[in-house]
Amino acid sequence: MKIKAILLGSVVLAAIAAVSLQVPQASHRRATGDSSQVIGKTIEENEAQLRIASLKGDSAWFQQHLAQGYTEIDAQGKVSSRAEVIKAFRTSDLAYDTMNLSEGSARIFNQDTVLLIQKEELAGGLHGKNFSGVFRCSRIWVKQAGEWLLAATQRTRIPG
Repeated sequence: MKIKAILLGSVVLAAIAAVSLQVPQASHRRATGDSSQVIGKTIEENEAQLRIASLKGDSAWFQQHLAQGYTEIDAQGKVSSRAEVIKAFRTSDLAYDTMNLSEGSARIFNQDTVLLIQKEELAGGLHGKNFSGVFRCSRIWVKQAGEWLLAATQRTRIPG
């Protein structure tokens, strides 16, 4: 089941990178900045790694790839800090069984910020409580000191 989740996510992200990337300020592109294709490929790779790390419960990946000011808002409106998210993975309080993605789109701003919006079908638990369901997810990736880091994640449960 975990392999299916990873493969499906890769297909969605490939579609995002190839078709859906939009550069709202393309006429103001920095001369030294990466092209939208390079940025799209990098975010696609980061998202694939994020899913693998989530499914494996790899806290070290989150330690390395979450921005210092990272904030996560779950579907119940609870706000979690970078430290809280890393701790949840390190202590196995947070566990994903499935992470299927669809309906993805991405927008690049100023060659250093990417807004990724997608539909997620998740199965798993937090502190022993099931959080499975279908969600609309927004993620913000920012480029800091030459590295792409995840700055924020927000999920909203889709009724039904």
